[in-house]
Amino acid sequence: MYGTSIWLWLSAAIMTLVAIAHSVGGASSVLGPILAQGNPHPDMEIAPALLGYLWHALSAFMVLSAAVLVWPDTPRALIVLVGMFWIALGIADIATSHFKHPGWIPMGIAGVLAIIGAYR
Repeated sequence: MYGTSIWLWLSAAIMTLVAIAHSVGGASSVLGPILAQGNPHPDMEIAPALLGYLWHALSAFMVLSAAVLVWPDTPRALIVLVGMFWIALGIADIATSHFKHPGWIPMGIAGVLAIIGAYR
């Protein structure tokens, strides 16, 4: 059973912490200032509410991916895929922020731990 690996639990814990930081910290320090300037898409009245929803939905998907790792008998291939996705998120973070956003560090670590856990 893969869900009992300490590596997977560590990865899931990091993913959950990233989700909390994204939802709480990111919403106030990134999304809040954007929305404080007014509707970023004036032709679309729903834009501010939609951005808020999508911001927190992404955080929820982060928690869901953490749950997948520790769910009993999750197929190894799915665990590896989740790990690779988190590594890809870290690489995309580097590419878009040019190392100015530190999120790539825990994202990459979570991904690597998930892949290690898939084989331990």
